[in-house]
Amino acid sequence: MGSGLVALLAALWAARRVARGTELFGWSTIPALWPLLSAVLVCSVVLLLSPRHARVAAVVTFVCSLQLVGGGIAASRDWFNIRGGSGFPTYLLVVLMPLTAVLVAAMTVACCVAAAVLWHRGLRWRPERVRWVVAGLLVAVVLPVPLVLLGEEVTFLGQAALVWSLPWGAGIAVAGWLEKPLRKVAAATVGASVLLTPAILITWALTWAVLHLVDTVGRDALMIGVVAVLSGWAGVAYLMWRRPA
Repeated sequence: MGSGLVALLAALWAARRVARGTELFGWSTIPALWPLLSAVLVCSVVLLLSPRHARVAAVVTFVCSLQLVGGGIAASRDWFNIRGGSGFPTYLLVVLMPLTAVLVAAMTVACCVAAAVLWHRGLRWRPERVRWVVAGLLVAVVLPVPLVLLGEEVTFLGQAALVWSLPWGAGIAVAGWLEKPLRKVAAATVGASVLLTPAILITWALTWAVLHLVDTVGRDALMIGVVAVLSGWAGVAYLMWRRPA
């Protein structure tokens, strides 16, 4: 368990160095990077300090760290595309690749530690619920296909599989080996990740839209427009709520 915490600290260091080097708070390849790392950090502390909740923490750690492993592998290829689009210098790419490898290796260790905790606490070879395993396989294989049908490039299929469908499918499939309370934990962790990813993407899109609007219109003009809109709404509210004389 101590090795898992050390690996996590190495992953946090690498992720922070990359974020500082690229002037990004989050990696574009892994939208939920920081929430996932935070979840692994909390669960690693629980594994060390609270053996009573070790299995629950191990399930969450396994699902989150597995998604970070897949996202890190996809990021190792995606940095070349980001460099072509943003134009950051080549020497920075030389730094980013080893840091991404540190993230992948550290999260692999964390994933293995979580699996070992579950195995040593009564996990069986045969799954208790086969339909969960089948559902996980379907999610892993089928989920990226609609993205390609909607117009995404075929190369995006592999990236979507590594970052999303394979980790989510693995989390659902592993739940087939767990008893009912832990199955709910695995399903809830996957569901939270599924909801969190589009929420972060939408937040990024709105943030970039506001920044682009400020650059296009100008800060002063935008503030005048905001004040005018607020003044208009205040006038409407006054006319609606004032008492007749």
